[in-house]
Amino acid sequence: MHSDALTRDWRYPSTALSVRSMRRDLRPFLMSSDLPDAEVDDLVLAACEAAANGIEHAQHPTEPFFDVQAEVEGRQVRIVVRDYGRWTMRRVGPGHRGRGLRMMTTLAAVCLTSGPLGTSVTLRNLVDGRSGG
Repeated sequence: MHSDALTRDWRYPSTALSVRSMRRDLRPFLMSSDLPDAEVDDLVLAACEAAANGIEHAQHPTEPFFDVQAEVEGRQVRIVVRDYGRWTMRRVGPGHRGRGLRMMTTLAAVCLTSGPLGTSVTLRNLVDGRSGG
């Protein structure tokens, strides 16, 4: 993105309570964009799901936290949520479990990169995917 982009970085402990803190920090920052409130809500929800997945699925983390970077330029938003563990899929029974990635891809364009040193989830708003906000 260009030099007029706004960027913020946060670091949170890998605990469930940190998702709420992230939401409180991320939402006002994203409101500085030209996005409609509904798109901001979608991005915040997708980022919270990425963070929750990182907290739950990152096994044996080399660092006890996750990082969030958000970048806004006009109507373009990019959010990266990174954990420092090996991602493992826990076996889940019937019910609502195991749907986080599917939900994220409904709310945002998602790119997931996973390796032995951690997982990064990059979320971008669906600028051309929807109209009307």
